[in-house]
Amino acid sequence: CILCRRCVRFDDEIAAEGTLIIEERGHLNTITTMDGQEYNSYFSGNTIELCPVGALTSELYRFRARPWDLSKADAICTHCPVGCNVRLEYRHGELLRVTSRENDAIDNGWLCDRGRFNYKYLQNRERITRPLVKRDGAFVPVTWTEAFRVIAERFQAVAAAKGGEGFGVIGGGKLANEEAYLLSKFARLVLKTNNVDHRADGRIAASVGAYAGRQTDLSAADVILIVDADPAETAPVMDLRIRRKADRKEARIALIGSVMPHYRGRHARIQLKPGETAGVLRALAAAVGGGKPGASAADPEAVQQMAALLTGGKRVAVVWGGEGAAAGQALLELAGALKAAGRLVSVLVSGAQHNSRGAEAMGLLPGYLPGFAGVAEKRGREAVAQVWAAKQLPAETGLDTRGILQAAAEGRIEALLIAGANLMNTYPDRRLVQAALEKAFVVATDLFMNETVLLADVVLPAAALGEKSGSFTALDGTVQTFRVSKRPEGQAQPDGDILVGLAAAMGVKLSASPAQTAAEIARLVAKLEDGTVLKGAPVSLIQGAQEPEPAPAAAGQNALWLVPVDRLYAGGSTARFDSEFNHVQPRPVALLNPADAARLGLSRGDMVELAAGEAKLALPVEISKRVVAGTVQAIRGLTAAPVNLLTAGAAPVAVTVAKLAVEVAD
Repeated sequence: CILCRRCVRFDDEIAAEGTLIIEERGHLNTITTMDGQEYNSYFSGNTIELCPVGALTSELYRFRARPWDLSKADAICTHCPVGCNVRLEYRHGELLRVTSRENDAIDNGWLCDRGRFNYKYLQNRERITRPLVKRDGAFVPVTWTEAFRVIAERFQAVAAAKGGEGFGVIGGGKLANEEAYLLSKFARLVLKTNNVDHRADGRIAASVGAYAGRQTDLSAADVILIVDADPAETAPVMDLRIRRKADRKEARIALIGSVMPHYRGRHARIQLKPGETAGVLRALAAAVGGGKPGASAADPEAVQQMAALLTGGKRVAVVWGGEGAAAGQALLELAGALKAAGRLVSVLVSGAQHNSRGAEAMGLLPGYLPGFAGVAEKRGREAVAQVWAAKQLPAETGLDTRGILQAAAEGRIEALLIAGANLMNTYPDRRLVQAALEKAFVVATDLFMNETVLLADVVLPAAALGEKSGSFTALDGTVQTFRVSKRPEGQAQPDGDILVGLAAAMGVKLSASPAQTAAEIARLVAKLEDGTVLKGAPVSLIQGAQEPEPAPAAAGQNALWLVPVDRLYAGGSTARFDSEFNHVQPRPVALLNPADAARLGLSRGDMVELAAGEAKLALPVEISKRVVAGTVQAIRGLTAAPVNLLTAGAAPVAVTVAKLAVEVAD
C-alpha cells in the first residue's frame, strides 16, 4: 500500500458510505475501517480495480493465474436490471474472475459485489446438464429427442382436448431478448394461447409509458422521488447516482413508502404502511396541480411540503419499485400533474428481474404481442401474424401469472411451460404456485434443481451467462448485446434453441436461424444492437391492471403489516448454488421498529412466529429504526424462510407476531 487513498476516496465520494479511513500518523498510517470491523460494502470489489499496486486483491482470483494467461470476453451482468457491463476472464475454459467494463450511460465503470463475485455457480457440479423426465416419481436422464417427444405428445393431447386455453407460459426475467421473443412466439404460434407472462415476482410493469426514463436522468435531476423502492438492493449501481446527488446536495431526495432507503443527510420522507401509497400519490398529484389534497394516510401538511419540493426543480426523476396496480395508476396521475406544471418527468422501475424491460417489449404479456401490439387489436395482430406467416393468432387477452396459476390449480390449464422462472421462490403466493405445479403437466428450463424444477415433469438444461449470444435490455430500455464465450455445461442449450427444437417436434418451424429471429424483431420491435433504446410499455398496461383486495387485517395488539423486502445477496439459485458466495446471503430475520418491539416485549435475537391464517414462519428478531412503525419486514427469496408462504399475491397482508419460547436442554 502506498497510501494513495483511492480506495478511501471511492468509499467516501462514490459509495457515499464513509467507512474507510486512514488511521494513525506518519509512518504508522494504515487504511482501515471507521469501527475497526471488516469492510462490509456492496461495492468493496471496486477498490481492487482502483488499487494501483495490487495491495488489494480478490480472494477468489488471487494466485489462480497471471493476467496474460487469461482469455477475455465482454458480457452483461445478469444479477439485476441495471445491465452493468462486465468482462469475463477465463483460463482453460474456467471462469476465474469478472471485472468491470466502463459504460458511462449505464454503470460508470462500477460493479456491485454480487456482479463481481457471484459467478462460481456457472461451474457448479449441481448444474442440470441433461434433459430429465420424471417417471414413477423420480427424474430419469434422457436424450433431447426423447424429452421433446414426451413434451410434444402431452402438449398435443392437451391441445386436442382444450385448445390454447389448456396452456400457460411463464418466462423469467433472465431470458435474453431473443429468447423472450421466441417464447412469446411459441405460445401464440405453437400453443395457440395468450396465457403468457413474464411477471414472476408480482410486479406489474417494468416501465411507465411515455415517462420511461434513462439512468442518466438521475444524474441530471433536481429532485429524485423514490416510491416503494430500495434501489441499493434491487439496482445497486444505479443507486450510486442517487447517492452522489444526495451527498453533494445537487438534488433534493424525497422518499415515500413502507421501505425507507438510506442516504447520508436529511431528506423528506412519508412513511406508510402497505396499501397506503396510492392515496398519498393522488393527494400529491392534487397538491401539485394547485388543488386541495384529498384524504390519505399522510399528514396534509407533509403532503403540501413534499408537493412544494417536487415542483421546486425543473427535472424530476422517479424511482418506483413496480409493485401495486393502484400505486402505479396513482403514480401516472402524479407524473401527469408534474408535467402539466411544466416539469420534466422520467420514471425508472427498479424491479428485481434482470430483463423484465426486454421481456415486456418482446410480448411476454397476456394482452400484448411483440412491440406492444394489442392482442385484441386486429390491425396490430394481423401485422404480427404476417411476419410470422400465420393465418391467424388468438385474439382474446390471456391470463396473467396469477390467472395462469389459479387456472392450473383448478385444472382448467393442464400444461405449463416455465422458462427460467423459480416461481416457488419469487412469486408472492407460494401455496398457489405449489398447487398449480402439482396439478398440471409442467415443463421447466433452468440451471439448477430448485424448488420449482423439483415439481416439474420434464426438466430441460438451459445455458447460462457466457454460454449463449443475444441481447439484454437494461431497466432504462437500453439494449446491450453479448456473445458466447464458452461451451454450455454438458448438454445444456440456450432457451431459444430449446424452443426451436420443441416447436420442430410439434411440427412447427419457429425460426430458421438467429438471423431470421433478429430480422423479425427488427420489424416488430426494434433493431437489437448496442445503444438502441426500446420504448416503454403503454400506460394501458398499468391502467388496466387489477388491484387485489387487501387481506382482512389481523386483530389484536400483536398484529403488524407484513412488508417483504429485497436484499441484493438474498434471492436466486445463482447465489444459493455458488459455494464461494452463498456464505454472504443474509440470514432470515423479522425486522421490527423499536417502538413495536418494545410494545410486544421483544428484544434482538428473540424468536417470533409470524402467522397469516394457517401459514406460519419462525424468525429471529432484529430491530431497526428504518422499519416503519406498525410493520414487520421479512426478506424474500430465502429458501430457509420463504416469506411468500405468508402472502397471497400482491395484496397487503397483516400478520400476528407471537414470541416463541426457547427450550433449553438439560
